[in-house]
Formats: sequence, C-alpha cells, structure tokens
Amino acid sequence: MLTDSALRWKVDALWDKLWSGGLSNPLDAIEQLSFLLFFKRLEEREQDAERAARLRGKKHQPIFTDQTLRWSHWTQLPAAQALSHVKEKVFPFIKTLGGEGGSFAEQMANAEFKINKPSLLIEATKAIDEMQISSQNQDVQGDLYEYLLSKLNTAGQNGQFRTPRHIIRMMVKLADPRPGDRVCDPAAGTCGFLVGAYQHTLETHTRPDNLSFDEDGYPHHLIGDQLSAEEHKFLQTKGLTGYDNDSGMTMLRIGCMNLMLHGIASPNFRLLVQGLQ
Repeated sequence: MLTDSALRWKVDALWDKLWSGGLSNPLDAIEQLSFLLFFKRLEEREQDAERAARLRGKKHQPIFTDQTLRWSHWTQLPAAQALSHVKEKVFPFIKTLGGEGGSFAEQMANAEFKINKPSLLIEATKAIDEMQISSQNQDVQGDLYEYLLSKLNTAGQNGQFRTPRHIIRMMVKLADPRPGDRVCDPAAGTCGFLVGAYQHTLETHTRPDNLSFDEDGYPHHLIGDQLSAEEHKFLQTKGLTGYDNDSGMTMLRIGCMNLMLHGIASPNFRLLVQGLQ
C-alpha cells in the first residue's frame, strides 16, 4: 500500500494529466507511464554502472549507443523536439534491448509510444523527476506500481497484485537457489520472485567485504564476484524463466523491464501458452 501521501498525490496528478492528454484507457496509461519510468531508471542504472566501473578501475560497456538517447539529454529539449526524438530515436532504441530473439524484443515488436502531445510528454517527465523514485526503496517502488494497478477495475480479478518484498525475500531464502539451478515462476507478473532469486544468488556469491546493507537489512553491491564465468552466464541466460497469461503484453513488457533494470540483460519471460506448446 502506498502510504506516502505526497507521492500518492503526485501519482494521481500525473494520472490525471495522462487521462486528459488522451490516454483514457487505464492499461494504456499504465503501459506508457511504465515506458517513461523505464527510460528514467535505465539512465540511473547506467550512472550506477559508470560509478562502479570507475571505483574498480575497469572499462565500462555503455548501454547507450548514442548519448542523446539518455533521459538527461532529451528531457531538456524543446517539447516538440523532445517528442519527435523519443518517437524516432529513443523508443526504437529501447525496443532493441535484450538482444535479437529475446522475449523483450518479441513483446516490444508491436509496442507503440502513444503520448502524442509534446506538452504532455514534458509535464510527465517533470512529474517523474519530482517523484524522486530512485531514492525510494524497492518496497515503495513496488507500492507505487501496485497503486497504479489499483486504478484498473479488473486488477483484483486478474490477480495483478505485488507480493511484499519481505515475503519474496523469505521464500527465496527458503528455496535457496544455487548456481546452476533453474528457477521458474509460472505466474510471474512483474517478476518480483525472479528478481529475488537473481539477487539471492548474487548475494550468496559476493565476497562479504564487497556487500553493504541498508537500514532494512537489504544487501547492495551484489556483484557476484565468486561466481565463475560459466555460472554467471548460466544465471543470465538459462537460470531464470517466467510466464504470465497477459495476452495484452502489458505485464510481460513491464516484467521484462523490471528484470533488465536489475541486471538481466536478456530476460526469458513469455506468454504462458508459449510454454505449453
């Protein structure tokens, strides 16, 4: 539950902007907002990776092939130019992430960026910046998304609710996935359990002196430096599989974006019927 009233107010205000800007279908509004959040968090992940590479004295392999694709660049452009740049450059680039033939590319093939008003795009990006989402812990980020889902009349019927982070962490610890294990979630939703399994494997195979813990006891700097190259490759490519029954692809796209933002370069998250064929 999103208990931060100020953050909830900002989400409501942004929702109203999207609605009045032409996104009257709640699923469309959630999907387009998810794309914008992904653009924002992708750059934040890039900044984190750049800092980590500098600290370790290693070369950083950039995500962005063109620096004008970064949130910090195009959000500063005049509104009409920013919208044109997102539609013609940024969104097509995002659709290529995850590698050719990967589930993300497959699900994004027919995706559309449906914000068509320059002023709406700039208002939305400013609202997202003001939310300071990256400074919130993962539970608050999850609560924010669950709050968005609550705006869907069918959300409860479809079971689209997030399992609290501490419950996920407890269940993953009990399962204790190890390098070489295959983890499958047949009803993955936003992929919280798969993210938890990935982080658990990294945590248990990161040297203790490289780890740090926040005030809630959650680990950070999960570099998995005690995994072999083969174990790391298996974890990235074969260790985690998810399915969902969302034929509209919205949840599949969001789940893939969540995995990618947590370090899974090419997620394996697909429509449930594909796994039954």
